[in-house]
Amino acid sequence: MEFVKFKALVANKIKEIRLKKKITQEGAAGLKIGVRTYQRIESGETSPNIESIFVIARNLGVHPKEIFDVSLEEKTKTHSNKEK
Repeated sequence: MEFVKFKALVANKIKEIRLKKKITQEGAAGLKIGVRTYQRIESGETSPNIESIFVIARNLGVHPKEIFDVSLEEKTKTHSNKEK
């Protein structure tokens, strides 16, 4: 998997978790990450650093590894597209 694709999958995963938990972008960013920085991470515009991943995961109430668990999601989307 190439980095650009992985970065997009991670960004989508962060947004998916946030929406599922009905948390605002401000809530996901918390006090340590600026809202605009969080928005750039979620949109895939910028890559989060380790501290940002930790803070975002904590604010979303998940383990950081859940944010990186994208391989299954990728296969599911690919499989769904083939069925159409």
